[in-house]
Amino acid sequence: MRYTALRGIIASFIRKHRWLPTFIAVAIATMFVVSALTGAGRAIAVVLGICLAAACFLWGYSVRALESVNWPALDHLYRRSYAETWDTLASSPKQARAAACGQYDESKVRLSAQGPVNSITELAGIEVTDDVLEIGCGVARIGLELAPRCKQWTGVDISMNMLACAADRLAGLRNVRLVHLPAANLDPLSDNSFDLVYLTNMFDHLDEMDRYKYIVDAFRVLRTNGRLYVDNTDLESDVGWASFANGVATLQSFERPAYQPTPATAAELITYASRAGFMEIRAHHRSPLVILTAIKP
Repeated sequence: MRYTALRGIIASFIRKHRWLPTFIAVAIATMFVVSALTGAGRAIAVVLGICLAAACFLWGYSVRALESVNWPALDHLYRRSYAETWDTLASSPKQARAAACGQYDESKVRLSAQGPVNSITELAGIEVTDDVLEIGCGVARIGLELAPRCKQWTGVDISMNMLACAADRLAGLRNVRLVHLPAANLDPLSDNSFDLVYLTNMFDHLDEMDRYKYIVDAFRVLRTNGRLYVDNTDLESDVGWASFANGVATLQSFERPAYQPTPATAAELITYASRAGFMEIRAHHRSPLVILTAIKP
């Protein structure tokens, strides 16, 4: 745990002083070359060589640190402080994209959407006549890809900052609508309004009661024969269990922020859907995810 904390401190320091590793490496390399050209003593050359190797290692580490996303602890917030958590993480469009999928670059964000898009299309289906709802749409990572395939796409989210980024990304589409959720429910939406409701990369971040509430609300807003799609990290998969076990080992002393993923089992998701009234309920195991599909009768 101490190593992890130290690594986080170093990474945070490097992010605040991005120029420093490069400056140190170049400065030591210059001194090493000068010492070689002027015939300085062997001891000095050895010391500078060691310093240069260390500086190059630090430079390489800084590149990795700047590429990875360093999330704040947010341990002053509770698990259900959804709006505050995601508004903080989405403090800028760049940070919002990273919070949505771990990628800053727009092209990589779009590439990351292909897996979920393929799964939704294959397992739930999407038609040009469909009114589609995404719960927890974030920056519209998935919506940007699915909106051209349906009649109307609606994205809802509890984070105003996420929705602002989504609006920018969807600016070129005419069949989209964004709705802010004041709380963890679909109260702003009308009954029997959608043909497909999906949640992807979102259930992980919810309290169990809020998970069920969204399933109940999805049933209400779906039309007869409407389809539901939900994915979540699968506790029964090796990857899901490893993530869970790591959390047990490292996070027991901390308040768990809303962005900390919580895996689920197929039985849990099936129970939610069954109790909400869905039929034709199926669980699909696609490591590291468990995917629920169901139909409103």
